[in-house]
Amino acid sequence: MNFRQLEYFLAVANAGQITAAAQQLHMAQPPLSYQLKQLETDLGVQLLHRTSSGTSLTPAGQLLRDYAQQLLDLRNRADSQVRSLGQGLAGVLSVGVISSSIGATPNAKLRTLTRHYPKVQIRLFEDNTYGLIDRLEKQLIDVAIVRTPFTGPHLASKELKSEAMAAVVPHKYDHFAGATIQVEDLATVPLIIYRRFESLFQATFRQQAITPFIACTCDDARTAVQWANAQMGVAIVPQSVAEQGSDPQTSIRPIRYRPWRTTLKLVWPEQVTPSPLLQRFIDSY
Repeated sequence: MNFRQLEYFLAVANAGQITAAAQQLHMAQPPLSYQLKQLETDLGVQLLHRTSSGTSLTPAGQLLRDYAQQLLDLRNRADSQVRSLGQGLAGVLSVGVISSSIGATPNAKLRTLTRHYPKVQIRLFEDNTYGLIDRLEKQLIDVAIVRTPFTGPHLASKELKSEAMAAVVPHKYDHFAGATIQVEDLATVPLIIYRRFESLFQATFRQQAITPFIACTCDDARTAVQWANAQMGVAIVPQSVAEQGSDPQTSIRPIRYRPWRTTLKLVWPEQVTPSPLLQRFIDSY
């Protein structure tokens, strides 16, 4: 018994005539009759009563009709779902994101992707940049959004957004003259810094021979902004995080210093050929 025989049997069962079923199947009557006989021989039962006016189902034929319809429906669903998965139209994608990726995801293209392909499921894992790179190396996630600077061998990448650092300045510390500030201006205020950039900041301070007061160091850029909002010091964070998290009690001052620019990147293992679903996700950025 095979799917083709089941299709032929269902066509005859629904049409009530072998001739009519053959016309619907665009085939001659003798090959159709042969296939039906072969199906009955394989199963060892009679499926059809054949008369000069047409055909009717035996009890065994009635039972097979129900099973045949279910089997063909299941085959069609399996075919559709497997093809969808292979074409990136369905499946589960594990995506790592950092806290400071605010504003980069989800974007309009990604929203369009999930709207057009509702069977795509995205599982998010939040961690810092190096935690996500470690997850990629262990194949625990498929792709990640991370922030420079970082070292990660054997990673393919796509640049998403480059931005300057900004100071989130509580009003009581807001004595800066211009809309933007220089690194040396930071020597006069208590700083709240995101530990991710601590070594970069400290290297710059040493180069410029200044010794600012680091009032607080934290593991999340959003936490740095929250502490600035609470008037605890001036937070130094990526501009997009500053714009998303600051409140009316603070001002945002871009910092004019190119080495402190940072870039969000989409990264995935370069030795892995992206699946169709992963490639659609990459193309959405």
